[in-house]
Amino acid sequence: MDQREMYSEMNQLLGAIAKALGIEAEQAARALERGEIDVAMKEDARGERFLDISYAGRKAQVYQGAILRG
Repeated sequence: MDQREMYSEMNQLLGAIAKALGIEAEQAARALERGEIDVAMKEDARGERFLDISYAGRKAQVYQGAILRG
């Protein structure tokens, strides 16, 4: 993977986190840099992997192609 591909994938991940939390990508980037957003890779009962995200009382699970807010 070259640097452009990695940068593109990081932007997609940041965009998904921002969308899941209902915030702008810039706000998500700053919050991640400050360690305010918790992100954990998990697996559900069906064996599907997802990102478990929490920030300022907001929670979301990001699956490939789906966002669940909790």
